Amino acid sequence: MPTWKTELPTGKGHMGFSIKRTPAQGALQAICTCVDLVVCDTHFWGGRTFPCERRQLNEDGSETAGSCAACGKAVPYRTHVYVSCFDAKTRDHFIFECTAAAAQPLEDYRTATGTLIGCVIHATRPKGGKNSKVFIQTNTVNLSRVQLPAAPDIIKNLCTIWAIPMKGEREHENKKTQVRVSPDSEGVHSIRSDISSKMDPLPLADVLAAMSTTASN
Repeated sequence: MPTWKTELPTGKGHMGFSIKRTPAQGALQAICTCVDLVVCDTHFWGGRTFPCERRQLNEDGSETAGSCAACGKAVPYRTHVYVSCFDAKTRDHFIFECTAAAAQPLEDYRTATGTLIGCVIHATRPKGGKNSKVFIQTNTVNLSRVQLPAAPDIIKNLCTIWAIPMKGEREHENKKTQVRVSPDSEGVHSIRSDISSKMDPLPLADVLAAMSTTASN
């Protein structure tokens, strides 16, 4: 049963996790809340980011079947890294995205400490360009003085953001938090086809004209 109100909510509720990237100017500083990195090859395809679905060889020698439309069109992929972060000033909990090259300090920190929880990220773009190289510095926060929220399911949230239907359970590998995902391939391909076949929205002037005609009738 829905609850109807006549007033706006007094507080800002959390409606999911957004992806944040390093700004062109200034810095992004936050504290990692996840144990490990999540790494995924992606394409900028159809006006948005999608994970690459090409055929891949797994560590155990098995092969993951794939049919990647972006690869079929010779669209290059980039490896991106995702970690959940908490901004102690704004109290915002989000997913931080960077390239694999920029994430090397994060991997070094995880290797040295065994976890990313409590890792302070200070990410900047020294050249000041929107897509210029990202430089990340890491430090350690005193966890006894900072109460961090529980880490979200990064992969589940990315699938929600990317509109990827899921099926089955994810498999944990070597007891790490990094996991392999089995998306619903038929559902993904259906989404791709739906996106490419959608018509462009009508111009605002045409919409207003149609509304005016309806009102006069």
